[in-house]
Amino acid sequence: MACHCCQITLSAAPDATLGPIKPHASLVDTPTDYNLTLTGPLNTVMAARGDLLSHSPLKINLTLKIPIHDCPSHAALRAQCDKIETDTNTHIVLFEPSPRRSSFISENTLSIVITGLPRYAEQARIQVLTALDEMVGLHSDTLKIPLKLHNLICGRKRVSLQPIIEETATNIYFPSPFRESTEELSDKTDEYSPPIYITGDPVNVNRVKDMFNKLATQKEKSMYHKDSLLHARKLDWMLLHRRDELRKIMHDNGSFIAMPSLGSGNGVVTAYAENRVNAERTLRSLNFLACSIYEACFYFNNRDGAIYGTDGAHTFFNSINNLVGLVSQLSQISGAEVSYKTDPGCIEVFGTERAVRNVYQRLHEMAFLKMFHQDSVFNVELSNDQREFISGKKSGKINKIMKTSGAKIKFLPFSEYNFIIEVESTSFTKALDGLTMLQEELPAEISFFVPETYHKRIIGVGGKNIQRIMKKYGVYVKFSNAEEFAALGGYYDNEDNVVARTPTKNHINLDNLRHSVMELISPRDKDFVVQTAGIPFRMHRILIRDHETHLAEITRQTNTRILWPDHELASDTVTLVGPEAQVGTAVKMLRSIVPEEYHFHAPCSPALRAILASADFKEAVIGRLQREFDIHLDTGIPLKSAPATATSAPVSPTIRTSTAAPAEEDIVIPLKMNKSNLECLPAALDILIGYLKSQHVALYDDIVMKSAKGASHSSSTGSIADTFGPPFGSKMLPSVISSDLTSSSSMLHSGTFSSYSLFDYPASSGSTALDASWKNFRDMNSSRAAENIRAIFDTPLEKDQPDKRMSMPLNTTGFGFRGQSNGHSSGSVDIWSSPPQMPLMPSGFAGGGGGGGGVTTTTTSTLPAG
Repeated sequence: MACHCCQITLSAAPDATLGPIKPHASLVDTPTDYNLTLTGPLNTVMAARGDLLSHSPLKINLTLKIPIHDCPSHAALRAQCDKIETDTNTHIVLFEPSPRRSSFISENTLSIVITGLPRYAEQARIQVLTALDEMVGLHSDTLKIPLKLHNLICGRKRVSLQPIIEETATNIYFPSPFRESTEELSDKTDEYSPPIYITGDPVNVNRVKDMFNKLATQKEKSMYHKDSLLHARKLDWMLLHRRDELRKIMHDNGSFIAMPSLGSGNGVVTAYAENRVNAERTLRSLNFLACSIYEACFYFNNRDGAIYGTDGAHTFFNSINNLVGLVSQLSQISGAEVSYKTDPGCIEVFGTERAVRNVYQRLHEMAFLKMFHQDSVFNVELSNDQREFISGKKSGKINKIMKTSGAKIKFLPFSEYNFIIEVESTSFTKALDGLTMLQEELPAEISFFVPETYHKRIIGVGGKNIQRIMKKYGVYVKFSNAEEFAALGGYYDNEDNVVARTPTKNHINLDNLRHSVMELISPRDKDFVVQTAGIPFRMHRILIRDHETHLAEITRQTNTRILWPDHELASDTVTLVGPEAQVGTAVKMLRSIVPEEYHFHAPCSPALRAILASADFKEAVIGRLQREFDIHLDTGIPLKSAPATATSAPVSPTIRTSTAAPAEEDIVIPLKMNKSNLECLPAALDILIGYLKSQHVALYDDIVMKSAKGASHSSSTGSIADTFGPPFGSKMLPSVISSDLTSSSSMLHSGTFSSYSLFDYPASSGSTALDASWKNFRDMNSSRAAENIRAIFDTPLEKDQPDKRMSMPLNTTGFGFRGQSNGHSSGSVDIWSSPPQMPLMPSGFAGGGGGGGGVTTTTTSTLPAG
């Protein structure tokens, strides 16, 4: 960038290799598509990095899938999309489904793909959803309320918003909680009020606006806010790679986080919430997220003459090209942000633990660098409440680690919530050995929900029962009563009121302990799990409006909560949380009110028309399907499928037009049912196809083959997917029949478990690691599948898409980099030191001052080309 006097190199693929480095398979958990290398003085490189992040975000793709039978005419939809394109500076393309394909109508969808800068793409998505509502006769209006009040109005997990939606039968689309542009950020947070779109009956839309205005006035008067300091580069990383987690923190706590712009170098954030509890929990959650980012610094003696003499021929560190190639490839193979600073002669690494270990492994493999190595430093950010747990009595654990590994360990204060552990050694292997041993002592935790009525029974007289369980598994358990629970707002999840803690090396016993506790609880109240059901998002408003009583009955009978997705995300996934013994029943009850229709395509012929109208067909097929499977086959007016046509657009397909060449039409036989008896559909199709074949009716070959294959299968969920190919092997049917079932309890550490105890009070409160006040926060990585840049900017996620976002690994102790220790004792080293001079760049990681030359490689995001 000319204005910053530095050189920028763009690499589109990680296929370049550096001479001294042997190429082999990438170890990065999230490959990046772009790699930017910035070369120049340190100050100018960091300024250029900030400008690149804040002014040059790449475009993203957002996809809306609309059932084709719900779509308006091509001309009307295209006209609306053209207008939205102009208003939001985006590009919208319409992709039609494959023609003449037997399928569920809910999965025979038109795809609306929106391409643009993140903030504009999200605006366009909301406007498209609003336009679709208007085309079916709903009234729309907008309301402007300060952005910081949006989540406060909705409440924790939008519990305050759901009754409004149920009462008014409206769709409410909230804008993104992230402020992208520098112009927006230059405005005061109080003044930034993006519009909220509301659609529904005109009277109810006005009622919602009145309710929101009253709520906004109330919340603004009682609102609580608090500032917190985080590492500026960690905030940048969160905004690039953890937007869905940031959104979830605000969603779960009914709060708003005012964050600085990307690349600004500012680490101060402000949390706005309805009360102190929610604001504190928001900041603890944010600091927990920061703990997943590691920092490392490898120092080298870059003065070749010290080793080779003044006439030495080895001049690796004197070549800018060598240094650029080195840091560029280290960044590519790890997914980390890597920089080399010539003044101190160090390689700095910033990324996930796995990314840092990948860089370490590659440097360790480079034999010629070992003779230049001087020092290695790992910085790990952790919760303040963990200091006593990690150090042990009289710092016994830390002294043992230092004696065994030969590494030096220091604790550096950082903020009200977190501190930094610095692991340092002059040996490559000893530094990592010290880090690995330290991680084995970090607390692994799990939290879950137990009704308070069972607490006394489980604890026992004088705590004998729970003491026996804790001693058996070596795990500490804390039960929170209603008062303690209300003061902290829950553990990992909002509802969890029991938390267990043990060192990571014993983490396998956490789940064993949970099962032992759950054995003392009745099946109706234990083992809360999360299960999902696929329901087209455009049907949500109707179901909530027309089946309010039935939905309430589901909750009452099964003790299961139904969580509807946010309207603006246009997600088809409805989440149910309840006891494992009851949640399956709740899902079936929910599916019983969701209509579904399967369209069976057959070639049009007079013989088929005659058979469909015959009395024998009505008795042998229609009546039988109704009696045995509760499936209604409608032959009153057989539908004609639209002919397959060629699109007139050479670049992107659109909805078929009337000017295309006509083709032979199909007869479509609709089979109507509800989602609770979808497993009966294969058997019903066998009956239908068998009858038509017996009458010598011409069918499509693929349908006949599928029927023959399905004859040997039972009408189970597996046979549906295996037998019927496209219609049944799709993403929709498995999501309806075999819903995801996961435990709602959370197990976290710096690998499988969390290395951060979220719900302890700050150290200033005087509490220790195992005081009654320590709590934790649930890992938020349950749904993180995205095809490309959508992994960075929160979008509706598809279950069958691969994970392509850089994330905290599930096994961060992997790779086995335990070097051979010489058993050198560090003696009684004082692990407590004064705070670093620059809190945003902790000791051991900060580079030299301005004026010195530097090379920085930055992997800005996991974005595909285009």
